[in-house]
Amino acid sequence: MKSDRPAYDTLVQIKTPKSFANALDAAANSRLMSRSDFVRATLADRLRADGIDPNSIAGAA
Repeated sequence: MKSDRPAYDTLVQIKTPKSFANALDAAANSRLMSRSDFVRATLADRLRADGIDPNSIAGAA
């Protein structure tokens, strides 16, 4: 049985102030999402707002 969840095979790490991480957690929790899911969704929204379709880039799943 195949999972409906996409495969995430690339790790991207950033360093932030603790307050930024806390703000991410608060925003994610308010949407009943994990921090990672919130960051992925937010980044995808920003890329689309900048005219970049993350699914159209070569190598996209």
